[in-house]
Amino acid sequence: MRLTRAMKTTTVAAALVVAAATPALATVVSVGGGTWDYGAGTAYVWSDYYHGDKCHGSTSVGDYIDSDEADAGYWSITSAKVDLYGNESYYRTSC
Repeated sequence: MRLTRAMKTTTVAAALVVAAATPALATVVSVGGGTWDYGAGTAYVWSDYYHGDKCHGSTSVGDYIDSDEADAGYWSITSAKVDLYGNESYYRTSC
């Protein structure tokens, strides 16, 4: 019985640690006449931008820089592996 209780406690504690260690900070906003989805998780920083009327783009800055441009009506999608500091996301409404 004591072994079973110890196993349950260990399992619950491990699940709490895993859940706390994997947050993703995501934000979706209407900005610049389009929709910007950006954020950072434990592995990647991303920046995805959609505009229905203009050529546009997005950039993700982490361990490296990823930049994309898209025609009106398509998503500009970027991601980069997170760095220890300086992770950033950008959008633009021109190409």
